[in-house]
Amino acid sequence: MVVLAAARWYDRLNPLLRLEHTEYQAGIPDISADSYLSARGAPLGYSAFTYDWDHVVEAARKADVLFLGNSRAVYGFRPQYFQPWLDRIGLRGFNMSFFGGGGFMPLYVIRKYDLHPKMVVVNDDGFLLLEGTRWGEAARRAGAWGDFKHYYGETALWLVQKRLHQIVPPLRAFTGRRSLVIYTSIKDGEPIFAFGEDEGKPMRELPAAEPPPAVKTIVDRAVPPSRLGSKEFFDEMDRRGILVVLTAIQDNGEFIGYYLAKRMNEENKRIYVHAMLPNLMGQAGSHMDARSSQRLMNDLMPKILALPQVQALARKPGEARP
Repeated sequence: MVVLAAARWYDRLNPLLRLEHTEYQAGIPDISADSYLSARGAPLGYSAFTYDWDHVVEAARKADVLFLGNSRAVYGFRPQYFQPWLDRIGLRGFNMSFFGGGGFMPLYVIRKYDLHPKMVVVNDDGFLLLEGTRWGEAARRAGAWGDFKHYYGETALWLVQKRLHQIVPPLRAFTGRRSLVIYTSIKDGEPIFAFGEDEGKPMRELPAAEPPPAVKTIVDRAVPPSRLGSKEFFDEMDRRGILVVLTAIQDNGEFIGYYLAKRMNEENKRIYVHAMLPNLMGQAGSHMDARSSQRLMNDLMPKILALPQVQALARKPGEARP
């Protein structure tokens, strides 16, 4: 009784610790048959796509357009906002972006499962460096059985945690509000934010015409490995007959990825569509919220659809989707 009384007193004293009401009591949605657990603190999408857990690859295999990139692309390229535009030309899209990732994982998945979309839309925020991540490396190193235990073990732990904390409220100092839990739609790659904080942070900055000296130094160092990555990625896309459309979306920071993309495209001469918008809102750090994603898609997608190369990919009336 003394311990409980002390805990409740401390709860009222410290707003970071709320024992009386949490998101768990308010109701967190369950993972449905059409979604999978893609992040619980650490991302699980690498495991899902490395071994096709929960059959996540099937919709990507059938997609005409793959949206690729890092976590900013997860938040920015939301299917509920890009698909209505693709419907105008009869194409189906899928967001195959990875938290913390560059171009290595998407290229790995395309090769492993022999994907042949008509087009990829790439958030070139360091994407063409083709850097791997510790999560992808860990999934491959663990092997199918080891990763099976990890992936489904994390899913089971989350379900237990969710139900336990409906009865026993957590101490937020230990659970952490920013430890995001995200489900992802198997159908189109839409992120479903089950648990975590929406910061509502303004993203007003836009990149200047030229980078500051410190940023330019970083970009200069990244150019040589980007050249190698660009060649590998574009050669593979060309071999598969896949149209590549590059962009770089708002990051509310130093815009290193944007300046690198701009610099590399002066050499690569690929299709690049400008997508920087002012006065967006951040949901988590430099990651935009849903309304900002809608604004981004309503600006970016008409520009992409207007490209003659994209118009040539349009499905003819009566032509069935795969």
